[in-house]
Amino acid sequence: MNKLRFALLSLILLTAAAANAQPLKIGFIDGFRIENESEATKRAIEQIKKEFAPREQQLQAMQKQGMELKAEFDRDGAKMKPAEAQAKEKRLAALSQQFEQQQRSYAEDMEFRQREVRAKLVTEINAVINAIAEAEKFDLILQQAIYASGQIDLTDRVIKEIAKRTGSGAR
Repeated sequence: MNKLRFALLSLILLTAAAANAQPLKIGFIDGFRIENESEATKRAIEQIKKEFAPREQQLQAMQKQGMELKAEFDRDGAKMKPAEAQAKEKRLAALSQQFEQQQRSYAEDMEFRQREVRAKLVTEINAVINAIAEAEKFDLILQQAIYASGQIDLTDRVIKEIAKRTGSGAR
């Protein structure tokens, strides 16, 4: 009998709580679209390209120099004196090693810089999403969903707000 009373009392309390509950306000954002379409991301990519352009040109020049040296060695190597051929071979090996080291360093530095910029962008994007959520009293904003209706998709609003905050104007 006590179990029946407990179950009935629990049912009454749950029903009362459900009647007083507000409906959830849920939103959805497409993080990939925000990253790919926002002006802030495009500007950051351009900034990184400009920042690393001199090093990329230096690598290209070094690669060209190595290819020319190898072509010269392949063409004239049989005609060279053994000491001269050995010296060119050492020079080619040293240039190749230097190129590989600089290429590795370039790739590591580029990757580090991209992660650094991406972290800053993610912080800005999260701030915009939080501001929208608080201003409009969202209970939940999802980033991944199998299906999301256009009514709850906040992606375009987030992209426009990022553009306003970063001074590039709306798209």
